[in-house]
Amino acid sequence: MKSFSSSQIYYYFFIILAFVIPVYDKLVPPVILVIGLTWILEFNFKEKIERINQSRKRKNILAFGVLYLLYVIGTSYSDVLHGQEGAWFDLEVKMSLLIFPLLFATIDFSKLKDDFAENILDAFVGGSLLNLLFMLSHAIYRFYFLDEPSSVFFYTGLTVFFHPSYIAMFYAFSIGILVIRLLSSTGGTKFQRYLTLFLIFVFQIFIVLLSSKSGILGMGVVYIIITLYLIIKKSFGIPILFLVPLFLLATFIITLFMFPQSYGRFVTVKSSLEQVETLPANTHESSAARVLVWKSALEIIKKNPVFGVGTGDVKQELMRVYNEKGIEMAMEDHLNAHNQYIQTAIAIGVIGLLILLSYFVLPSIYAFKNDNLLYLIFLALVGFHFLFESMLERQAGVVFYAFFNSFLFYFTLDKER
Repeated sequence: MKSFSSSQIYYYFFIILAFVIPVYDKLVPPVILVIGLTWILEFNFKEKIERINQSRKRKNILAFGVLYLLYVIGTSYSDVLHGQEGAWFDLEVKMSLLIFPLLFATIDFSKLKDDFAENILDAFVGGSLLNLLFMLSHAIYRFYFLDEPSSVFFYTGLTVFFHPSYIAMFYAFSIGILVIRLLSSTGGTKFQRYLTLFLIFVFQIFIVLLSSKSGILGMGVVYIIITLYLIIKKSFGIPILFLVPLFLLATFIITLFMFPQSYGRFVTVKSSLEQVETLPANTHESSAARVLVWKSALEIIKKNPVFGVGTGDVKQELMRVYNEKGIEMAMEDHLNAHNQYIQTAIAIGVIGLLILLSYFVLPSIYAFKNDNLLYLIFLALVGFHFLFESMLERQAGVVFYAFFNSFLFYFTLDKER
């Protein structure tokens, strides 16, 4: 019977992990467990430490784990420790923030096959496509065989395992991967280029059908980042290449206007923002309620600016303010801050917020200097979604961010070394 080396296990299970992240979140922990056990059973901890000491890049990757350590410290002054809203559960959900920086800082990736990084990206796109096909099949079955309304093709009616915002983010990142491949001089045969373009259009359509406001705007952010990058970097030597993402953005906007159900959600947002000062506390419109939630969250931050209320006390404090203000929707749905920057500031204060912001600013500079467009897209996309969702409060968001952030940082070719 053939035995597998640790390098082979890393190779296949990291690829499997990239594939299952956008498919089904319950499949993720077992895959991470296999990778973690392999890391431990290597028993070469001295060698791992030496790798870190000999590489500036590996030391920098470890710095991504500092935020998790702040959450650990925040546990020490939390009143709520147990339960699904307590500090211990929160640390469990966020553990990937420490695990992946540690893995990428210590594993010898030079022993893996040369196609490892490319296969990781292919696996993620493949997983996103499988998710799309499953959602479409599920919606068609409900519409034609269960006589459910056409709403099964939109927003939460379309989704199965994830919130629409998360799936839209996965699809937008997949589009980023595909666009870069389309722009590359090594983008494959003519058939492969047409297939890539077809997949981009399919993912665009489904982002519109998902009707997530942050997802739709996030897709726009991706195309803007690609366009600006190509203009600044002289379009990889082809002056008009920046027109490609602009063309794709135009097709995306046209697609959006083809579906009133999706476009209509932005009309509602406009109406809510125009009445922001007079919003009733009992509103059940999601965008309006989110504004009230943000106001409530900022009040908590003002009272606990430096260290926050503690890792486990965020939901308790939010619910207290919601109750005082009579924000019905927020109380009924036990809403978090719906903004990761605000959520982090409530939990571990301005110190934690500054650390989180640095995780986007400094790597963005690093990625731009070293010509890693995909890393720039990733940081801009996640950073934008953090404005509207507390994505580090759910496994789907934590694993996606922690894994690809460490992966893309590690596989950025550092020109300064």
